[in-house]
Amino acid sequence: MRRELMKMKINVDKSLIKAVKTGKVIIGANRTVDAAENGSAKMVVLASNCPADIKKKVQETNVPVLEYEGTSVELGPVCGKPFTIAAMAILDAGESDILAATA
Repeated sequence: MRRELMKMKINVDKSLIKAVKTGKVIIGANRTVDAAENGSAKMVVLASNCPADIKKKVQETNVPVLEYEGTSVELGPVCGKPFTIAAMAILDAGESDILAATA
């Protein structure tokens, strides 16, 4: 069972990398909330340690939410960024299959 979870996490990581490289994403809690509220986000990815107020605002919208198992410290490098990412919005998945993660 643990091995299956590891495979799933790796697939999510790969999908996020591909979305960042080939699609259009917004990084940052406030910008992510704005994108979710105005309907431009197709999906929101929240780190496990995302602030509760941001999480609540995003969950009040109709946008699908993927709760990333790792922390913001882990999510940043997964997306190829040298900083932490607590929240990000997927506007266009590009060649990624990340949108299927919440289906």
